[in-house]
Amino acid sequence: MRRSALAAVALAAMLAPLAAFGAGEPSTGSLPRGGAYTIDRDPTLASAALDLWFRAPASGYDEAAPGIARLAATAAAAAPLESGKSLVTLVRGLGGRIAINVYPDLVDVSASVPASAARRVVAAMSAAYFAPAIDDDALKIARTDVAVLSAQQHYSPDDLLHDALFAQIFSAGPAHFAPIPGDLSDFKGITLAQVSAFAKRAFRSANATFALAGNVDSSLFEAVTAGAPGTADGPIASATAAAPADKTITGAVTGEGLAWTGPPIADERAATALDFVADYLFRDETGLVNKALDPTGDAYVNGQFITLHDPGVMLVTIGGSKPAPTETKVLTAIANLQQPLDAASFAAAREAFLYHLAADSQSPTEQADNLGWYSSEGNGTYAPSDAASTYWKAARSLDPQYVASIVKKYLAHPVVVRLITTASKEPTS
Repeated sequence: MRRSALAAVALAAMLAPLAAFGAGEPSTGSLPRGGAYTIDRDPTLASAALDLWFRAPASGYDEAAPGIARLAATAAAAAPLESGKSLVTLVRGLGGRIAINVYPDLVDVSASVPASAARRVVAAMSAAYFAPAIDDDALKIARTDVAVLSAQQHYSPDDLLHDALFAQIFSAGPAHFAPIPGDLSDFKGITLAQVSAFAKRAFRSANATFALAGNVDSSLFEAVTAGAPGTADGPIASATAAAPADKTITGAVTGEGLAWTGPPIADERAATALDFVADYLFRDETGLVNKALDPTGDAYVNGQFITLHDPGVMLVTIGGSKPAPTETKVLTAIANLQQPLDAASFAAAREAFLYHLAADSQSPTEQADNLGWYSSEGNGTYAPSDAASTYWKAARSLDPQYVASIVKKYLAHPVVVRLITTASKEPTS
């Protein structure tokens, strides 16, 4: 439980050393063969986080190939390089971890490795993506990967609701389509030639941003030998629906989702205010709504503001056998924030928010992900992993009246998607 003013004092004391996570201001520059980089360096660490980001539509440039970005990204990582090893085999052989994340408008390839191996992995990552050589075996591995992820999502109400809400909010463009297709019928027809062509266009070096954190520096990019200069793609836009409608969908699980369109990433103070709202209401264990749920029941709530180029999206997903009472709690809590919090409550909540920002950006992996996401969405200097960024300035500038005005402006009328099982005739209440 929050302990009013005592909590604020304790959090402020804890925040001071944590703020050192941003002591080394990120540096930026151009890659030797096209593209950009951003680095958050900490030479005291023994690890390195290497994230390679591309602006690319998940369903293809013609929006007719669901899942092609995930296919291409996975196949490029699985294809053998000149050494005979694939990028995946190399990273795992060094004791590291590799992950691929595909969003409607972005592809992220993330490796966490010992700092001593960083140069070798940068060389391999750039070779795998800036000069992809995808073959049938690599594509087969990628197909299996997508099929498994698709099957898993059938049992994830949060993923299903996220995709369905985006499909309602965005009438066209990458955000209208799920990055991992639920229906694999069209996906199965994607050919090696299509995947190779997509990879060549999307993963060119000019369209890349390398985000590095940990014990790293710009000399690592001397290992980049693939790629060619060119023009980077800008942030990829998606059209918003004029009047997005509520919807009921069926699946193997139940749940409920609510979403509101919010400010673009360029409106830093407003976007930060909605991050504050999400933290205050929906953070696991400490959010007001989460704490109000019956701990003996099966209800849960996840809420976040998703910072995007334009517009951002506030998204709340609800799980449990009786979502209706939880929906009422969510909407009541948001409505209450249309009135400014009292000064003491707001000060404590803002200190908690700042502490959470620092705590969530401690590891190099978190920092590299943070830098890559905000840079790719068009505002790298706003990345909250740096305590000297414009994000922290915006966070510290928040006041009760401004937050209440942003809630009134953006969170008045949600889009609602209800997820019911095929055996249900109506949402559980």
